[in-house]
Amino acid sequence: MPSSVGAPALRAMDSTVLVPMVRNPLSSERALADAQEFPAETLRLVGQRRDALRRKGDLWADFFADEVRRRIENGSFLGVLWFGPGGEPVALAHWEPAGEVGRRGQVYLGEGFQRRSVLEAFLNRLESGPTAHPPFVSWSDEIPGVSEADREAVFAGRGFFGVVRADMRLPAGIELPHLAPLPGYDPRALSVADETRMAELLFRVYQESPERALFATTLDQHEEARRGVWNVLHGEVGEWLPRASFGIERDGRLIALTLANDFEGGLIAEVGVDPSHRRQGLARRLLSLTTDALRSAGFGVPRLVVSMWNPGAVRLYRSLGFEFVPGGASRIWLNLRALGVSRPPPP
Repeated sequence: MPSSVGAPALRAMDSTVLVPMVRNPLSSERALADAQEFPAETLRLVGQRRDALRRKGDLWADFFADEVRRRIENGSFLGVLWFGPGGEPVALAHWEPAGEVGRRGQVYLGEGFQRRSVLEAFLNRLESGPTAHPPFVSWSDEIPGVSEADREAVFAGRGFFGVVRADMRLPAGIELPHLAPLPGYDPRALSVADETRMAELLFRVYQESPERALFATTLDQHEEARRGVWNVLHGEVGEWLPRASFGIERDGRLIALTLANDFEGGLIAEVGVDPSHRRQGLARRLLSLTTDALRSAGFGVPRLVVSMWNPGAVRLYRSLGFEFVPGGASRIWLNLRALGVSRPPPP
């Protein structure tokens, strides 16, 4: 049975007004309960998902479970639970605070309810009534117990586009080559004073790229670039490492950069080259400096995350010796139209 006594007064969450819980798990009319009010049931579903992901070797299983626990403890968790007739938790959805474009969510199905029909019914319920706004613009594909084919049928049928992101690492002992100096393209270390120029560069990098849909919170691309840089530099992605972050300037503006952070180890958080200055080896030069600096700082195995819809980046990293990390790939389902992307990524 739920750990809370009686029907709680449910909070308004992220502009979503919830109604009291009812006991009819198979009805599309059943209501949703604020997950923050039922921590034991919420953590039970989270624990089941964590254990399932551990069994398949997922690198981030414990990280995300710990993050949910932390948010429940500090009262910042945003999510809803669906209960069965005996009080058992059937499904959980939670999300990040809504940006201007909508919410980014994850779904958990309880053991015994891990079926396509339950997933579809739960999403239908979330997408109707007061829980429909702000809309969901992305969903994680990690739903243990539901087959890949069924997940694809459900999300693609709703107009979402699936993209795989994968962790890559540079194994110990592999050194990136140091290329000969390129006159007029001298790398230098970056500092917080470069924040505005970093954002201007990343705006140009992603202006015509569907990759901007991965993390967009606003349709204003200039503002999105500013927010993205701020997150990297000011603690949203671990600790920024300026000593391992480098840039190249040309004619008074930044045209290439690498940004590195201490986030579960040495992470190359961003690699960007101005479209008008590509195919000159600038990314290779900066990656060589960044990986050397990370290793000098004690991060023996630098890593990064690449989108599989960016085949040029995949080829670059593999040519430098990066390899895919077993268990480090995951798929995200994106509503490209809602995220302001008019063209799909290449196959």
